[in-house]
Amino acid sequence: MKLKDVRFCVRVLYLFICITFCLSLYAQTVFDLTVQPFSGTDFFADGVKIQPEVLETDKSIARVRFRFDTPPAKLDIKHEGFRPVSIEGTSLLQKSGFAFLSRENSQYDVEAVFQTGSKPKSLRFINDKLVAAALLEADGVDIIDIQTGNVRRIKPPEQYARQQGFVETLVLPQQNELWVSQMSSACVHVFDLAGFAYKRSIQSSGAWSKVMAYNQANNRVYVSNWVSRDISVINPLSYTEERKIPVAAVPRGMAFSQDGLYMYCAQFEDDSGKSRCRLIKKNLKDLKTLTEAGSKGAKRHIAADYRTKRLYVSDMFNACIEVYSLEDDSLIASIRVFNNPNTIALSPDGRRLYVSCRGPNHPEKGYEHKGLVTGRLDIIDTHLLTRIESIEAGNQPTGLDVSSDGTFIVLSDFLDNRVRLFRFLKPFVKP
Repeated sequence: MKLKDVRFCVRVLYLFICITFCLSLYAQTVFDLTVQPFSGTDFFADGVKIQPEVLETDKSIARVRFRFDTPPAKLDIKHEGFRPVSIEGTSLLQKSGFAFLSRENSQYDVEAVFQTGSKPKSLRFINDKLVAAALLEADGVDIIDIQTGNVRRIKPPEQYARQQGFVETLVLPQQNELWVSQMSSACVHVFDLAGFAYKRSIQSSGAWSKVMAYNQANNRVYVSNWVSRDISVINPLSYTEERKIPVAAVPRGMAFSQDGLYMYCAQFEDDSGKSRCRLIKKNLKDLKTLTEAGSKGAKRHIAADYRTKRLYVSDMFNACIEVYSLEDDSLIASIRVFNNPNTIALSPDGRRLYVSCRGPNHPEKGYEHKGLVTGRLDIIDTHLLTRIESIEAGNQPTGLDVSSDGTFIVLSDFLDNRVRLFRFLKPFVKP
């Protein structure tokens, strides 16, 4: 055989091997899994331990890849001290998935994970099926169906959508409306709840409109404006701003006395940007400040419980939840939580207070970048006034809400563009 014939045969053989290899890869089932915690976690395909390819690590979270010639009937993920997670073989055909493991003594499991647009700032249960996620760096709000996993985007008109900066949502059931605040335009956008059709926009005279709160007693929506340091009062029937309430420091969360005559406001920072603010109470008739309470800090969010006559306030600077009496405005307790607590939400029965904790800021780059540790979901027993659980989450958990029956909790990992759906389990009883 001549040399050129040998070379030709070698080329053909090499081409055959390459084609065979590519076809084998094509025939394989490739499944990417995001898992937390990763270090110390073992993976089993039909009982046989396997080692995945590590694609990316992010503190305690990792994205790994499995390749199967034939998909197993079940993929088990196990970690000592955590409840195992199993993924059925049919789910492996979906190409990607999540496995966020819960500690053995936890009362919560992550039931589902949803990808959203950039920086989901806040979350709101519209009903027991749908959740609204306001997106800070996208053109609208994502509506998440927690049953099907479907995510759809709703937007105001283009002149608003392109400005981004959507912060909070509010449901007004009596008007069948979903309200969305947008700080970049200082507007509140109104959507119909039935099909989420855009209805109108309400222009405030403030700057950087953020948190919204509804006062049922006088049927008014209050919108706190960061830069102008005031609060817009909006009539939901006429869709107009009726007046503004001046505040000495940056206003954030708001709540009202049960009779609606007084407003509590969480003040975040002063003119110089320092976190040395207190909770204030204002008379809504003459707008006078009646009390200033609590330690000096960065008050972020408020939840009121009229049954127990208590007010819960998150303080990001002091990493605590302050508990006040609605009867005399006195401070009852200060409960230590993880770093940078922001949004808080009460369970429907008032027994648990959920706290989204962003975690420590990046020591060099600041809060706009991922820190060195992940954030947490802290749970407080409101009878014992103590933290009973702290669940590791993602990068900067921010948005938070609880379903009307208390079964589900949604939490947004702000810098991961993800929303976690937790299911509340029956209280764990040690044997």
